[in-house]
Amino acid sequence: MSEMKQDHMDKSIVCAHSTGKQRTEPLQQSDLSAIKKNKQYIWSKNWLRWRHGAAATERGCSVREKIAEVSAYVDYQLPSLSKLVKDSGVYALSSIVVPFISLVLAPFLTHHLSSSDYGILTLLNTAISLVAGITQLGLGSAFLRLYNYDYAVSSDKRDVIVTSVLLLMGISLLVAGGIAGIAPFLAHALLGHPSLSQLIILGGIVVLVQNLTIPGLAWLRAESRASFYSLLSIGNLLITLVANLFLIGVLHRGIDGSLIATGCGYACIVVCTLPLLLLRTGIRIRLDIARGLLAFGAPLVLNFVAYWILQLSDRYLLSHFSSFAETARYTVAYNLGSALMVVVITPFTLAWPTAMFTIAKHEHATRVFQVLFRWLNAFLLLSAFCLSIIATLLLNWLFPPLYRSAAPVIPMVAMSCVFFGLYYVFNIGINIQRKTWMLGVFTTISSIVNLLLNLILIPCYGAQGAALSTLVAYMVLSLLAYVVNQRIYPIAFELGRFGIASLIGCTLYVGSSFLAQHQGIYVALGIYAGSLIVYSGLFVILGKGGAIFRIKAPLTREAVQAEG
Repeated sequence: MSEMKQDHMDKSIVCAHSTGKQRTEPLQQSDLSAIKKNKQYIWSKNWLRWRHGAAATERGCSVREKIAEVSAYVDYQLPSLSKLVKDSGVYALSSIVVPFISLVLAPFLTHHLSSSDYGILTLLNTAISLVAGITQLGLGSAFLRLYNYDYAVSSDKRDVIVTSVLLLMGISLLVAGGIAGIAPFLAHALLGHPSLSQLIILGGIVVLVQNLTIPGLAWLRAESRASFYSLLSIGNLLITLVANLFLIGVLHRGIDGSLIATGCGYACIVVCTLPLLLLRTGIRIRLDIARGLLAFGAPLVLNFVAYWILQLSDRYLLSHFSSFAETARYTVAYNLGSALMVVVITPFTLAWPTAMFTIAKHEHATRVFQVLFRWLNAFLLLSAFCLSIIATLLLNWLFPPLYRSAAPVIPMVAMSCVFFGLYYVFNIGINIQRKTWMLGVFTTISSIVNLLLNLILIPCYGAQGAALSTLVAYMVLSLLAYVVNQRIYPIAFELGRFGIASLIGCTLYVGSSFLAQHQGIYVALGIYAGSLIVYSGLFVILGKGGAIFRIKAPLTREAVQAEG
């Protein structure tokens, strides 16, 4: 009998209203099974029961009780957070491979293609990325929302898979056919030669195949199968590399050979995923799911286009207002500074949607998001500081002296990446509340800010003006996301701590760079290493302050009123 009573206590949360009446709130069955598997949560719950005892029910649910309960819940959620870190690490493997493949492929193409042909290939790849991003209609992100958040029944999830496949297939076939129909016109408009229409047709086929990879890759992300996702991504890159080496190096196919190689890489993913998904789900379409996918994803198209403009306007304006040499210096420094995007932020954004929607289902999700933000911003700032130092050293060691004048671009681009990473976290409320159209508004505003600042700063300051414009634009982007999302889904992000850490990091970086600029290699390395140790110690101090803050912080407006 006592065991039955104890089991009942394990399945309820005892709380008292201000009226003094006691009530029990049974947990959901999914929560119960997770709690039974999680010893940390049970230990924390037992500690809570021992700490407060029966007196807690007599006093009512004080703020301290609530905070202790949330602390136990955060312990319960640690497996979800650790899984997010683990999946991000696995995704990072495929992201890290990208620059290494580029280091092999780019020199190969420039040696086997003329400069004009390589320029045409670059323009075609840029156009392909734009058309593919538009025609995907944000269905990759919409898939994660519906699959992980809106639907829980297995049959509904299978319908989400097949509906997204059929939508993408239909849209992509129409677009590829339309591109083939007006290929001579597009070849004349983009490339200046109607005779190059065959390249336009190949580009349309690449868009079709690339779009068909979206359902399979999105399903792997939704199921947290990060290892298989990374294997497919790496396989895509390796096949593209080998096909380029064969088609261009052996068969001398030129531009069309490179486009075919790109299509072969995407086709590998389609062959490995699409037949399995269709066998698993069958072929049918649900209009309600189609409407949900389009309602969530279509507003993201504006966001993509604005972001595409945000990434390219500075290079074009640099070449227009300054010189191609200045553009080259900026591009080298920009690529080195954006290492944080490749190594950290891209893997995180791949794992983030699944973790975000999973955490958002629980009662104290805002506390978990707050803890996650604290650790994420610390990791991003430390990573930006460390990678900026490494990138600056690489710029001085591996590149000609002509490029060293662009060194100040590196930390500004790295900080831009930090704000872009925080922007993803700030958008929790927009994603949960299905207000994704706001993302396009945010990116459009930041793109306009970037464009205007580029027009003002680039003629005066060249590459450094372009980098400063990028940094300010990304700060505006994250600020807009924070302000709007706080009204939709309030979360007590600790921006004060982030601001202090950012200012100290900038001061340490500028100071260490100034001290190291006229020193030998070993002395410079010692200065940079010392500044990194000091900066790491700062986060230890701020982390201890965060623990005190976490105990004293009220959870909700009602809790504050109750304490008063």
